[in-house]
Amino acid sequence: MFKLREAYGSGFALRFDANQGYSPSQAIYFMERTRKSGIEILEQPTHTRDPKGLRHVSRQIPEPVMADESIKSLADAFHLTRKGMMDMVNIKLQKVGGIQEAAHINSVAKAGGLEVMIGCLDECGLGISAGLHFALSRPNIQYADLDGHLDLLGDPYTNLFHLRDGVLIPSDAPGLGPVRV
Repeated sequence: MFKLREAYGSGFALRFDANQGYSPSQAIYFMERTRKSGIEILEQPTHTRDPKGLRHVSRQIPEPVMADESIKSLADAFHLTRKGMMDMVNIKLQKVGGIQEAAHINSVAKAGGLEVMIGCLDECGLGISAGLHFALSRPNIQYADLDGHLDLLGDPYTNLFHLRDGVLIPSDAPGLGPVRV
């Protein structure tokens, strides 16, 4: 983290996705040791089977803690939000079962005062376009991580949006865009 700041300065955001790799004490220790690098969000530091650990981390560090793998359904979102186990939610349309379920999860997050990010899995441009449109249609969604199509070879859905200067811009066509296979 420090090498990135040395090389590129402070003009960009650092967010760290731990992918369930830490115990609560390890996550807290990591954030304390890297605080000067300016990590702004810690994503899914603890295992999904340890929601109390997720809550412990979120209450012990000043940076927001985001649940990702812990949110697979509306019931997960409700349970974790009701018990104050995180500060943010990463909603992935494919993981939660589509736009309708994502809308319900987003409503729970909004009601709970949580910030929301729309994320993705490794998926084609059609899935990314759906995530982009969903994110743009919900005013409480603050972040988007929609890059799962970038390494996909032979994606037939390449004209649904454009990537300019790190920003996804939807096409002007109706719906998700000019779908041609």
